[in-house]
Amino acid sequence: MNLATAISQEVDKNRERIITLAQKLIRIPSFSGDVEGLSSIAQVIAPEIKDMGFSIELPEAEKGLTNVVGRFSGSETAPCILFNGHVDVVPVTNEGDWDMPPFGAEISDGRIYGRGACDMKGGVTAMLAAPRIVFSLFPEFKGNIILTATVDEEIGGFKGMKYVMEQGIKADMGIVCEPTDLKIVNVCKGLLWLKLSTKGKAAHGGMPENGINAVYKMAKILGKLENYDFGQTPHPVLGKPTVNVGSIKGGMKPNIVPDYCEAEIDIRYLPTQDYSKIIEELKKVIADLKEEDEQLEAEIEMIRYRSSIETPKDSVVIKTIMEGVRDISGEYPGFTGMISPADSEYMVKSGIPAVMFGPGRNSLCHTTNEWIAIDDILEAARVYAAIMIRSAGLTDKISSHY
Repeated sequence: MNLATAISQEVDKNRERIITLAQKLIRIPSFSGDVEGLSSIAQVIAPEIKDMGFSIELPEAEKGLTNVVGRFSGSETAPCILFNGHVDVVPVTNEGDWDMPPFGAEISDGRIYGRGACDMKGGVTAMLAAPRIVFSLFPEFKGNIILTATVDEEIGGFKGMKYVMEQGIKADMGIVCEPTDLKIVNVCKGLLWLKLSTKGKAAHGGMPENGINAVYKMAKILGKLENYDFGQTPHPVLGKPTVNVGSIKGGMKPNIVPDYCEAEIDIRYLPTQDYSKIIEELKKVIADLKEEDEQLEAEIEMIRYRSSIETPKDSVVIKTIMEGVRDISGEYPGFTGMISPADSEYMVKSGIPAVMFGPGRNSLCHTTNEWIAIDDILEAARVYAAIMIRSAGLTDKISSHY
């Protein structure tokens, strides 16, 4: 019997257990920042990991925001592979438009429905299921695996994966189980949120010549940014950098010339760019406008940034994933990119080659009637198991089936 068949048989034996675990996770409303929900889901995940022989740590950046870290140490020489999944979910909007209860985890046509089903409790389920498959096939498994189930990725991951990595986790490769339709995401745009503010002079709205309209000054700046591409050559996967004006406010009443205006903008930048240089470039845009209009006064404030990432295709993590997928399907996986690095950023910043690779369609994230196919969870569990086996160097145990 080859490895693919053996893994598939073990997954089939555990099918109901895997589905039940996914439903259990989805039924917990674990919103970002919600102590009750995030603590509750940790109390489900930690025993599941511990039952497989992992040691457990529960690091908290804030009381109740419980991250789960499970470690299986089988060898001092085998490489260590780190799997990550976030357990927080975004709020439910337009609940009346849902065909299924958002936290019912109901099954229909081979799909599990619910908030977080795709993003990303399906991936977390597959991550948790895989070691059980591996240990059933290899009772004397000597690999090194770390599983992390972390909080608050949807709001930046600062109290989740960022905090966990700051506790000193070391690994040789990392996989974030985000929904990528089991394609390898090795390149991601960075994120930069800025607040622009302009100052003016208040006056009566019927005599605007006596004032300086801060909204008009802001409009000049935003007009320059509408199609701004920073002079960048498009990335072959990610395309061009983008700028989006997400919010704007200014003034008090129609009969008052506004003396203040602010806008918040979202910039998604390429791996070839540096966020600090982007800010400097925007300052230059404003300075050039001021040359044309000496009354223009503007400031830039950084709200948040996330790094852009490009993990080389010859890295150990990508090679391991590609071979693991081929062990199961007989084919190599495809590659794609993302508009944000998610929690892979914190692995890469810690020196761990990392990518996103998980079950589910990214287009279903945060949507009404969010769902994930059960078959996708099971396939991810098969592939993750093969990857864990490969990461342990058990190539002599892998029989070719293609």
